[in-house]
Amino acid sequence: MMCTVIYDGECDFCRTCVAWVKVRAEIKAVANQEINPAEFGITREQCEKSVVVIADKTYFAAKAVAVLLDKSGYKVLAKLLRLSGKLGEVGYKYVAEHRNGLLVAALHWVIKRTI
Repeated sequence: MMCTVIYDGECDFCRTCVAWVKVRAEIKAVANQEINPAEFGITREQCEKSVVVIADKTYFAAKAVAVLLDKSGYKVLAKLLRLSGKLGEVGYKYVAEHRNGLLVAALHWVIKRTI
């Protein structure tokens, strides 16, 4: 089943991550700047705060990333992220808040090379 990914279309890291998933899974990806969130049953604040995946239900932040990893064939990594609970959410928040930081820049560089 194809899912919809709503992401920050102005964020280079986010665009790269979506491109990485598109190579590995069939998804419909739309930038949050190009949609009316109400049409997806979410608020503007929700889709500006984190990535959103709409599949069997609606997922946000680390849970959304876990769904995308699972659909991309990284089932063990997806399971570990789900099991991490709060730790995964803290990690997601760190990445979201440090998009221009050195650690995220290094991660971004690695992801770009695997597309």
